[in-house]
Amino acid sequence: MRLRTLLALAASAVLLVGCGSDGESGREGSPPTTDELDNTTYTSVEVTGHKLVEESSITLTFQDGNLAVEAGCNTQTAGYGVTDGTLKWTGPAASTMKACSDELTAQDQWLAGLFTDGVKADLNNKTLTLSGPDNEEIVLETD
Repeated sequence: MRLRTLLALAASAVLLVGCGSDGESGREGSPPTTDELDNTTYTSVEVTGHKLVEESSITLTFQDGNLAVEAGCNTQTAGYGVTDGTLKWTGPAASTMKACSDELTAQDQWLAGLFTDGVKADLNNKTLTLSGPDNEEIVLETD
């Protein structure tokens, strides 16, 4: 009887650990829908895994099925979708053609790559957290 009780307690402990948070970001959310994102604007409050150009931030504007991305210079826009928790552009992005510093141009290219390939997206109230393939994490908030 004692062995059976100990085994049951051990199994319960394993299940509880398995159900816990992965602890990576401490932010819990769920994949957003396009309906939840449309007609909102988010601005970065924290970026890890990629150093932003000084004095720049990332702004995402979701409007009428399009996602506009701006990070200090050009604005890139394309239709978007969320499939299985991955947010990505659904076609090639159009871009403004401002003359930018090499650093800002590289930052634009990095963001274009993220949204072309897709990023894992989690929405928790007014906080949108994006996770990239190279351990990048972009935390954005809306008003």
